[in-house]
Amino acid sequence: MPTTPEHNKSTIIRFFLAANNDQLDELDTYMHEDFVTHGPQSLLPYAKGRDLHKQGIGGFKSTFPDATIHIIHIFAEGDKVMTHQKVVARHVKEFLGVQPTFKTIEWTATQLARFDENGIMVERWVIEDFLAMFQQLGIMPTKFG
Repeated sequence: MPTTPEHNKSTIIRFFLAANNDQLDELDTYMHEDFVTHGPQSLLPYAKGRDLHKQGIGGFKSTFPDATIHIIHIFAEGDKVMTHQKVVARHVKEFLGVQPTFKTIEWTATQLARFDENGIMVERWVIEDFLAMFQQLGIMPTKFG
């Protein structure tokens, strides 16, 4: 039976909740085993395979253990779901050469996910606001010019 946009939206919401709550094995329910992320502006610029994604999320959560994804907007049409989300996280481990700041930082991200006919995510495209993240971590200046 073909999936519906409402089912796919619900899947995305449950996916983010599982990631927020460190329930990585639960992600198997929502992601195809050959799941792909595209996006040079994401922490995983290109990655293929559900297990690789789960490792990436686990690694991210070890650096930002209380990271929480808050969905700001969610839209679905056909086999795709678009989300705009805010990430809130405390930096407690070295990240990109930056020693822990123990600051809580926030940035936004946008994701377009595509689902198969069974309602399983097969791929996504992600853009994250790394400028905001890097400024809060002290990697980039907050003022230019």
